[in-house]
Amino acid sequence: MDIISTHVSSDFDAFAAMVAAKKIYPEAIIVLPTSLNQNVREFMVLHEEELPALREHNDLDLKKVKRLIMVDTKIASRLGPLSVVADKKDVEIVVIDHHQKTDADVSFSKDIQMDVGATTTIIMQQIISENISITPFEATLFALGIYEDTGSFTYPNTTSKDLKTAAFLLENGANLYILSRFLNLSLNREQHKLFEALIINSSIERIKGKDILFSWAVTDKYIEGLSVLTRKLAQVEDLRTVFCWAKMKEKTYIVARSDEKDVDVSKILESVGGGGHPQAASSVTKTLTFEDIRKKIIDSIKKNTKTPATAKDIMTFPVRIASEEETILQISKILNTYGHSGVPILDANKKLSGVITRKDIDKAIKHGLSHAPVKGFKSGDVITAGPNAALEDIQQLMIDNSVGRIPILRQNKIIGIITRKDILRYIVNNKSLASDIVKIKKTKTDIYEADIGSKIKALFPQNIQSIFKAVSALSGKLHIRAYLVGGIVRDILLNSTNLDIDIVVEKNGIRFASELCKKLKASLYTHEKFKTSVIVLNDGSHIDIATARIEFYERPAALPSVEQGSIKQDLYRRDFTINSMAVSLEKENFGKLIDFFGGRKDLADKRIKVLHRLSIVEDPTRIFRAIRFEQRFGFKMDAQTEELVRNAIDMDIVSLLTGVRIRDEIISIFREDNLSGAIKRLTGLGALKKIGVDIAIDRYFFSRLKKVIKSYDELYEVLNGDLEKWRILFILLLSNKNEGDIRRWCEQMKVKKRDTNIIAATICKVEGLKNKIQTSNIKKSLLYNTLRKATYESLIILYSRGGAVKKNVLTYINTLKDVKTFIDGNKLKDLGYLPSRGFHEILGLLLEKRLDAQIKTYEDELKEVRDFFK
Repeated sequence: MDIISTHVSSDFDAFAAMVAAKKIYPEAIIVLPTSLNQNVREFMVLHEEELPALREHNDLDLKKVKRLIMVDTKIASRLGPLSVVADKKDVEIVVIDHHQKTDADVSFSKDIQMDVGATTTIIMQQIISENISITPFEATLFALGIYEDTGSFTYPNTTSKDLKTAAFLLENGANLYILSRFLNLSLNREQHKLFEALIINSSIERIKGKDILFSWAVTDKYIEGLSVLTRKLAQVEDLRTVFCWAKMKEKTYIVARSDEKDVDVSKILESVGGGGHPQAASSVTKTLTFEDIRKKIIDSIKKNTKTPATAKDIMTFPVRIASEEETILQISKILNTYGHSGVPILDANKKLSGVITRKDIDKAIKHGLSHAPVKGFKSGDVITAGPNAALEDIQQLMIDNSVGRIPILRQNKIIGIITRKDILRYIVNNKSLASDIVKIKKTKTDIYEADIGSKIKALFPQNIQSIFKAVSALSGKLHIRAYLVGGIVRDILLNSTNLDIDIVVEKNGIRFASELCKKLKASLYTHEKFKTSVIVLNDGSHIDIATARIEFYERPAALPSVEQGSIKQDLYRRDFTINSMAVSLEKENFGKLIDFFGGRKDLADKRIKVLHRLSIVEDPTRIFRAIRFEQRFGFKMDAQTEELVRNAIDMDIVSLLTGVRIRDEIISIFREDNLSGAIKRLTGLGALKKIGVDIAIDRYFFSRLKKVIKSYDELYEVLNGDLEKWRILFILLLSNKNEGDIRRWCEQMKVKKRDTNIIAATICKVEGLKNKIQTSNIKKSLLYNTLRKATYESLIILYSRGGAVKKNVLTYINTLKDVKTFIDGNKLKDLGYLPSRGFHEILGLLLEKRLDAQIKTYEDELKEVRDFFK
């Protein structure tokens, strides 16, 4: 016999999950728990005829149970009388649940777990995938379960799967009127009295930066709906976390509700023998006093709740400041240069005296007051906060005072500033991403996995890990924060090894590099202007170390000016969000991912996205980098980034770049594997035309490209010479130009003279070479003399033509290219001949006859020499 059951005091999600499970296990019997919530009981009374057969445990011989399907719980004791079945070793146990795992979980044979808002959602996923039909009544019941356990999709545990499942149920006849009726039951007289007691006895305590509501009540009889009243109390008091307990007869019932993602009431109530899920939990006790309950819960909150984000965690620093005597025009230039919307103002004593915004500046300029000192226009009443102020308090300060920025002070000295943008960015990048799991490269590990420390151990050799440990130790010694940044962080998240180590430190990067260099016994090179250093290790590898900095551009495509900044400012100057993440190398936070701008999510969504709208204009090389990353990872620019790229190309901003910067970016693209995709993208965006490449990029071109690259791959090892794929690509793209235009283009792109000569010679001579070797019976000496001075790039292009040309190129490479005569110039002198023009003639004759197999041995060559000099 198979049975389906759930926890006592079951709500709609537990009840609906049992009915849904019977759709998957049609032979199983639904066994009701010993108690149901009031709204569930009322629903059952009204709809008894439409429900499947429901049994009670007293009606069954529990010894005959062979399989137990537990829904909405993993804990045997919560099954009431059916817990004895869960304890039997010969019973197969299937668990379908969305709650977190605990030490009290039953041993199960099969666990169907999913991080969603309702257990009903998990079962509906299988019902939908197996195309099992449901009635409108069933759709309504299942929707009741999902709506109730997600708070109508407002609880933090809600996921996109819950929403999609609810949409499916509505499409299949779920009745919203019935949902509204049973999820919003009015309170009876006894519940009203209990609710009034809870309101009167409520108190608020601030713990770990959060306001938490506690309340209690005593009644001489059992009153249903304490969980409903707890939720209502939270709504009335406008608080997100509530703990209520009520003594009813000899038992005390404890209920907790939380809308805070980082306040897990299930974990907290373990201290009083309870459980549930992070947003809703409960417990029952006979022995604990009210004081015991309160103390245990508060201690558990302190133990199991993270310290909230504070001002020092999210503030921007160092702060751009101005003096009261600076003019409106000077402040305007500061705002334009750094992209700020406001700036704090200091008085003559270097104390904060006000703030001025872009709106104030624009008004003053409009009235012709550019020359006036800023002190006459600043706001005098400045709302400030300390570095330990909680994020919620900062938000409230902004709301209460209608301000968009709050300076952070320590001992009356400004150490940072927080803007609305900082808060929004922090909230967005620290919200739960559990419902958006996206796999990269079909691996089982998702990129949201936070254990970067384990990834570092798995991906990097011991010597690299030792370097990270040395950086960590030095960071603690010098009290300087150090971070791993750039592409290496992106690749760690993608489970890919990247040994290009970039480290950014807040404060003095050159000093940090100098100290680290001594520890590693390596060489050091510094660049004072950009505040960077390079440590060259004994094995030739290097580590780049930079001071966290802010960059600003005087004009489009110019090289940036640099000033010291914070890690947030340093990451903000980077090209794309997927490259704007950092990993802390500090000992206390080693492996912590720093992601201010949503790089993880864009990585998961396979999206190339710039950090701000002027990004492409400031540095047009990002056009080429975006294309390179698209091809490397199979990603796509988001709509805004692609629009910015197209606008920059249309405005011809690419032409403002120096040739060497364009050249290097193009070469980097051509070193990627997907060359066809890169060229299609460059063509589609109009980038190739802007850099003077006007060949028709059509089907013929790509057919030719495919053959040439295939030939390159086949001949690379055989030729074993100085061979660059990018040169071949340049040759194909410039093949419609004459030699003069080719050389002018290469000069403009700062292509080295040697590379230019190879490109020009290949384009100009390859057709002539082809015409000479396209017959299958060509003399080998003629073949040799035709190809011996050809560039390797010419050989590859000729090889790609196929037929007799390909065969002759292969013959030259395999059998002719390295043929040598036994006799050379030195041997001729040893034979007694004096150097003359005859040396050149006889050696050429010997090689020609040897190639054509007319002579084969040393003696044959010696005879030819003697005959020649007679």
